Amino acid sequence: MSCSIPISWEDLVAYWAGDLAPADVDRIDEHSMGCAVCSAESARVSAVARGLHGLIPPVVPRATVANLRARGLRIEENTFAPGERTSVVFPSGIDILIHRLVGLDLSSVERVRVTVRVESTRDVLIESPNAPFDVHDGILIACQRHFASLPPDILFEVRAIETSGAERTAVYAIPHVFQH
Repeated sequence: MSCSIPISWEDLVAYWAGDLAPADVDRIDEHSMGCAVCSAESARVSAVARGLHGLIPPVVPRATVANLRARGLRIEENTFAPGERTSVVFPSGIDILIHRLVGLDLSSVERVRVTVRVESTRDVLIESPNAPFDVHDGILIACQRHFASLPPDILFEVRAIETSGAERTAVYAIPHVFQH
């Protein structure tokens, strides 16, 4: 089976990303309804787009938390200060824990770098060199249920980099317990 005028991969990606003008959406809808080849290709792109859409980055802005709540995810928030060791239980009925990291002056900060490490080995699990932050809300870490496969002894190292290049560092020790 073949198509004499196939829809380009770029157009299908833009279609599923919602980046096309209404006339182009109509054109792709009409063609896909009558073309099994393009319909199958569109389904493949849709599956990839849905998979990517479901990914939640480890450091999120407050707007992302609001969007996740609007999608029906069950979210619980907690707040942590640097230098304290506070264990957290990830309850079985929760989809995401938001760890709000506060206590670091972010008022003159240009950029925040977040490093997630295993405390016992110092291994780096996640590096976010340009993490979103809010001067008043701090840094929001989205801890997800599939993180249960990671070691439980977690450190969050936050480097606040000012426009002058000066850095301030805060460390948050947050061991995790996941309930099933």
